[in-house]
Amino acid sequence: MSHIDRREFLKISLTTSLFGISDVAFSLDQKKPNGVLVPPQMLHPFIVVFLRGGADGLSILSPLEDENFLAARPPEMRFSLEASSGKVKVGGANLFWHPEAAPLANLFAQRKLIAWPALGIMDETRSHFEAQEIMERGVNSLNTLPDDLGWMARQIITKDRFQKNLVPLFAGNNNSPRSMQGAHRAIAVRDIQNGVALPNGIGGFNAVSALCNADSNTVSAPWIKDHLSNLDFINQTLTKGSNKPMPYESAGKTAYPNADPGVGLRSVARLIDANVGLQYAWVDQSGWDTHENQPSRLNGQIKNLSTSLAAFSEDMEAKKQPYTLVVMTEFGRRLRSNRSNGTDHGHGSLGLIMGSNFPGGRVMGLWPGLSTERLDRGVDLAVTTDYQKFLNQAFSYQKA
Repeated sequence: MSHIDRREFLKISLTTSLFGISDVAFSLDQKKPNGVLVPPQMLHPFIVVFLRGGADGLSILSPLEDENFLAARPPEMRFSLEASSGKVKVGGANLFWHPEAAPLANLFAQRKLIAWPALGIMDETRSHFEAQEIMERGVNSLNTLPDDLGWMARQIITKDRFQKNLVPLFAGNNNSPRSMQGAHRAIAVRDIQNGVALPNGIGGFNAVSALCNADSNTVSAPWIKDHLSNLDFINQTLTKGSNKPMPYESAGKTAYPNADPGVGLRSVARLIDANVGLQYAWVDQSGWDTHENQPSRLNGQIKNLSTSLAAFSEDMEAKKQPYTLVVMTEFGRRLRSNRSNGTDHGHGSLGLIMGSNFPGGRVMGLWPGLSTERLDRGVDLAVTTDYQKFLNQAFSYQKA
């Protein structure tokens, strides 16, 4: 094994996922060209639950009375009217909640949830990588990028209003999302029930801390030292002086599922409850790329999503913690099912907004219909609301 000195070690650690951050790039260019998402200053936590893989919004909220939908999907690719969890009206059409989405239907009925169909990016790509990159970078095209930052990181880098030992960015994932790219004040840990597991234990933690102190003039040293401090701050906050943290106890009646996105949302809830200065959080739920066997796969996906959101809503409401949460995905699925009882990459999908201070129980956006002339490229649900407008609407619900 070749020898590396302390400075080289610190340099390498910048580009590894040692602490849950895979990319670090800084840009202080504060010019904001058109098409770049620039949220206002957050007054309470803003959380994104991202359905990674392209969720079929037409299965979560289904137009079961639309003859075009019935013709495009055989009975095994849809549920019956009798099995639905309820309906909503939009643009003269009725959309029906999936049977496993009963918790979402209840939140909607309680005016705690907004449904936003036909949501997505205006770019015509059907590539997971490109569509996710657009949404996480906060732009409307990858042709001209304003900087190297994700949209959440952009707020921290350019405004730098956070005190030391606060955690403004947190991902309840095993890896940091691209939305936090470029921010050293970001931490990614899927499950913090037992605190933050330090790489190589306390010995490794102390070794890296010592290297930072020894090479304090190295560009990377302050970055890593600050990050180590934040990790230690979280553990100290969660343990409250004891040897190990006690398991987080939700104040809601619904338990967080021991699956995504429930585990990540439980971690977010714990940090909100610990008052660590959280401003933005991101939680992934993967598994939505349903090219085959879609009905059975979606049952579990929708159940975990719905139950997780209900658990988080009840928990935050009982603890009187303000927040805004959005659910979105990179694109929807093709209207017509394929021969594998699945659906291929489409365009428009579904967004959800819930929170502590907003008028829920509404359907927003425009329903384009499913006739061939109204479909995107003649095959996909059209996008009638760009995701940036959706997020800006959610930002508007931020109240002290």
